Amino acid sequence: MADGIVEIAGLSKAYTQGHEQILVLEELDFRISKGEFVSIVGPSGSGKSTFLNIVGLLDDVYSGEIRLFGRKLEDLDEAEKAALRLKNVGFVFQFDSLLPEFTVLENIEMPARVLGSGDPARGLELLRRFGLEAIARKFPMEVSGGEKQRAALLRALRNDPALLIADEPTGNLDRHNSAVVLEDLRRAAGLGAAVLMVTHNEELARRADRTLRMAGGRLEAAD
Repeated sequence: MADGIVEIAGLSKAYTQGHEQILVLEELDFRISKGEFVSIVGPSGSGKSTFLNIVGLLDDVYSGEIRLFGRKLEDLDEAEKAALRLKNVGFVFQFDSLLPEFTVLENIEMPARVLGSGDPARGLELLRRFGLEAIARKFPMEVSGGEKQRAALLRALRNDPALLIADEPTGNLDRHNSAVVLEDLRRAAGLGAAVLMVTHNEELARRADRTLRMAGGRLEAAD
């Protein structure tokens, strides 16, 4: 796989509201490479989450050209896009969404089980690598908010995705746990994933390899 994990040229996205077309993204260019950690900041409503949804294959109504993992999205059918997303993209959101009736380890194993490749030993090794083996057999209600969010991150990493998308991953955490999760994201990039994070926390955003600002439907280098 080439180092260019996401390559975008001239991306535009508009919504219809009544009789009016609202342009959210306008002629946007973007690239992220293997092992790179890129953060995006910007006010609510600026199009950050819309951008992530398109990159993460959750929204396919747009204009422009997008290549993921060297493949042009316009050439793929829905089944191919779904397979590409399942195997190559991991998602982390503001809320952990761990299933309460399963242990932390079982939650982390879910993506692998969907692919028919579940192996608790691999999930446990991932927990060890991130220093969380002590909570492997605990249930979500028995661990802290920070630990739950870190477990959600490991769940996203379980299938070794080439691209990790994090949408406000520290938005529900205090300062200390936000810093811990950020270091986990940096570690994920160090393991080879391209990490794309949207956040309102500009202090944390600046600790990425590259920080961009969403403004006027475009991405530009942050100050």
